[in-house]
Amino acid sequence: MKFSLKITLALCLFSLSLAFSTAAAQSSIDTGVVSPTTTTLNAVCVVNSPDANGDLTTLEAWAVGDAGTIVHWNANSWTTVPSPTASHLYSVAFNNVTNGWAVGGSGNSGVILHYNGTWNVWSRISFSGFTDAFDTINSTLHSVTITTDGMMGWIVGAGGLTLNWNGDTWFAITDVTPNTLRAVAMAHNSAEAWAVGDAGTIMHWTGSNWETMTSPTNAPLYTIQMLDTSNGWVAGGSNNNGVVLNLNQSTWQVWDKFNFGTMNTTTPSQSVNSTIYSISVGNATSAWACGSNGLVMYWTGTQWDCNINLISGNLRGISMIHGETTGMLQAWAVGDGGQIMAFNGMAWVPEIPIIAVSILLAAVLFVVVLAKPKLLRKTLLFK
Repeated sequence: MKFSLKITLALCLFSLSLAFSTAAAQSSIDTGVVSPTTTTLNAVCVVNSPDANGDLTTLEAWAVGDAGTIVHWNANSWTTVPSPTASHLYSVAFNNVTNGWAVGGSGNSGVILHYNGTWNVWSRISFSGFTDAFDTINSTLHSVTITTDGMMGWIVGAGGLTLNWNGDTWFAITDVTPNTLRAVAMAHNSAEAWAVGDAGTIMHWTGSNWETMTSPTNAPLYTIQMLDTSNGWVAGGSNNNGVVLNLNQSTWQVWDKFNFGTMNTTTPSQSVNSTIYSISVGNATSAWACGSNGLVMYWTGTQWDCNINLISGNLRGISMIHGETTGMLQAWAVGDGGQIMAFNGMAWVPEIPIIAVSILLAAVLFVVVLAKPKLLRKTLLFK
């Protein structure tokens, strides 16, 4: 066989192996997850449908990150979709598959994006609600939340800025706090909201105004999730020293029950050596959290079980299936370098560097193609 023909055959095999390995790896989260980006992802959202059957692979998901990056899980694979901004995006929230919001910005300029289910198109809007009308938002926006009916929501950001969604427009409520607010959450079937941020700030929207709540920490707080109006979780920290707060009735308290190693261990610890960036709550006895140094933690209903160094980088966003579905443990986590991981109900599935798989397979085939004639000649000589 001529050498040029060998090269041509090897290149064909390489192309086939690339297509095959991509399709195989993206067909199921059980064997690995392929990320379409190397840009840091800051937040992820599982889009639950009313008839969710508890299978993560059947539910859509969205993630956002630096430089305006937006990626979409369509129940088969993660793909990058066009973004109308190059600003960093820090938060994404959906109330159904055709209505979602993402926020971010840089410096003293905020950005709000809206998705209405049309051809994967995201539009940039002003806080007054008009598409492509860029009213100035003089603050980076860090978090967005929306009610299940899409008729009420909140955005929070730098300088204590809060924006309220009334079903038609976003309008600003200023002078809430001088501290940057980094996360916001609402309780189901309630007009109340809670926001957290720098210097341990915790704010409560009572339905008519924002009130400052007593905080047991002065550490920056990055995430909040509410189960109801008297039960919720807040987390944050700094310099790989994590802090978790629990709301019991009307008082926020530092949580100090953490187990390390395998789940259901019996050796509690009072601290977490990672900054915690994100929490997602399924129900009262099921929640996930993630943070620096690849931390993931699972709430069992009585304690947080921790698994340190799931990856070497930081995990910045996590989202799980909500409610009482059979697969409610399942979750997505995203972070540095475009890392995307899935919890398939039993274990966290690491990202597959798909190009490495295809190159390895092609290299083996290439060697086989080149070596086969030589082996054949050697065989004939010994006959």
